[in-house]
Amino acid sequence: MNIYNINELCIMKIFLAIALLLSITTSSFAKNRDTLHVQPKDIDLKHLQTGDFGYILYHKKAKDGPALRITLVKMNVESQVYHGKPAFVIKQQWDYDTVMHTSYSVFDAKDFSTILHDTYWKQLGYSMKFDFEAKKVEFKNGSYKGEIPDSIKTAVIKDFNQSFDKYNLNWHEDLIVYTILPYKENRTFAINYYDPGFGKAEEVMYSVTGSDTLVGRNGEKIDCWVLNHYNDDKLPEKGYERFWIAKKTNEVLKEEDFGGPAYGYRYKLKLGISGDK
Repeated sequence: MNIYNINELCIMKIFLAIALLLSITTSSFAKNRDTLHVQPKDIDLKHLQTGDFGYILYHKKAKDGPALRITLVKMNVESQVYHGKPAFVIKQQWDYDTVMHTSYSVFDAKDFSTILHDTYWKQLGYSMKFDFEAKKVEFKNGSYKGEIPDSIKTAVIKDFNQSFDKYNLNWHEDLIVYTILPYKENRTFAINYYDPGFGKAEEVMYSVTGSDTLVGRNGEKIDCWVLNHYNDDKLPEKGYERFWIAKKTNEVLKEEDFGGPAYGYRYKLKLGISGDK
């Protein structure tokens, strides 16, 4: 065997060693990654915050840019009895010079499935009421000029009917949903989400990608889970949603969304007080 063959043999051994190491590392990562397809048995309501609280929502063109389109998101969560069974009622109102959005949602206290969802967006100009008990959708015109097109109604009703095929959680109330999930390192949540009026129910992946520390209003350090979702797993540059969830209370303290270079960033920060009454 000449020196060239020896060198080739050494190189081959090195490549084999690297390949084996990568195989072991990949296998180990796959084993450690825990994917939980969220079902009613996985919901833990002990951290569900009731009462009044709110978020400041704002946009930025760049991370170091000024805050734009600052909006106050007011929320109220109450335990009630709805049609004779325990339920949670969640109200939202988004204020930006005027009322931009309102919603009234009722959830089954056993599995947090949606019973009723009544939503209005000023930008749309009409409201939609989804009755999951009666399996019925109602539309109410607001500032929309003319009649709401039948094509819109047909698509919304079709998606609503398909939502009954599988257990799902209400995507509109995602900040509440993340407070009732069982977190641990390297866990991925496969959530079947449905946002009534805005597309079909779909399974979406949210992964615990690590931990981080936020600083509270009194200077205290708050240990958080970091929950991450890419808008397109194959094209991360298309953007992401990222949430900081307090490990002690499970409350969502911060959200950072990136919609790609053309859309910039969107943030939600939880307020320390409930706001005006």
